[in-house]
Amino acid sequence: MFKSRILTFATLVTALSLGLSSSSFAEWFSDYTVSPSDSQVEATVDPHQFITVRLHNKTNQTLVYALANDNSQRLAPGKTGEFLVRVGRQPGETSTILINTPDYTYPLIYNLRVIPKNTLTVEITPTSASNPAQERTIYIDEQGRVYSF
Repeated sequence: MFKSRILTFATLVTALSLGLSSSSFAEWFSDYTVSPSDSQVEATVDPHQFITVRLHNKTNQTLVYALANDNSQRLAPGKTGEFLVRVGRQPGETSTILINTPDYTYPLIYNLRVIPKNTLTVEITPTSASNPAQERTIYIDEQGRVYSF
């Protein structure tokens, strides 16, 4: 089941990587959410406040990133991008952040860390194509638990 969810995210990220607006996918995506297990929580933020997400591109590739219900943005190699996220207090009011290269072929891994003022920092680094821990998505649930897969 988890692998099928990753394939669904992969489809969405592919569309974003091609420069398509994700707004057409927002309704479809909102009905197809994932709830990873508690053992996979990588960080915790305060869901009652806005969350600043700070992406650090530590690769030599341009990255494409977007909230699942927003237009994609580009992040040049060595650069930092920042945006605000809000998650709801009701079940299902989550936030999903998609990150990939435009051609969807460069394997990535994330290092997540929360710093003061509810800032989630994400260092994005390259990894090997054979690494089963490759990541393309960050998921923040309504309780502020942060996962990546």
